[in-house]
Amino acid sequence: MIILARQQNEKTVMGILSLLPGLREIPHLKAEIAWYHNSDTRELYIWQSESQGQVQGVLGVEIYDDEITIIRHVALSPESRSVKNYFAMLSDYQSQHPDVFLMGTLDNQKLINKWRKSVSKTTA
Repeated sequence: MIILARQQNEKTVMGILSLLPGLREIPHLKAEIAWYHNSDTRELYIWQSESQGQVQGVLGVEIYDDEITIIRHVALSPESRSVKNYFAMLSDYQSQHPDVFLMGTLDNQKLINKWRKSVSKTTA
């Protein structure tokens, strides 16, 4: 299940995002989170699988014209990292935003492509 991150989730969001390369330094991490909070077109989501009761992942998105969403950050806690969980997080977001085309950054476009290919196999 994916839900919009709130202020009360900030420490969890910071902890999971700090696992990403380039976001390990606290000032840079705080600046990145502020970047999401300072715009109506950027959002941070938290994700937890149906079987777990705790937050396992964070998804950072940037929305363009309500038609395209760029996945800026996709991160899972170390014990939750699996292709299945990455795909579940992306699928949960897509199911909440069915009319949006998901794109990735240079860092995560391969993951988005693999997810899209797996989704097209299950719907074909």
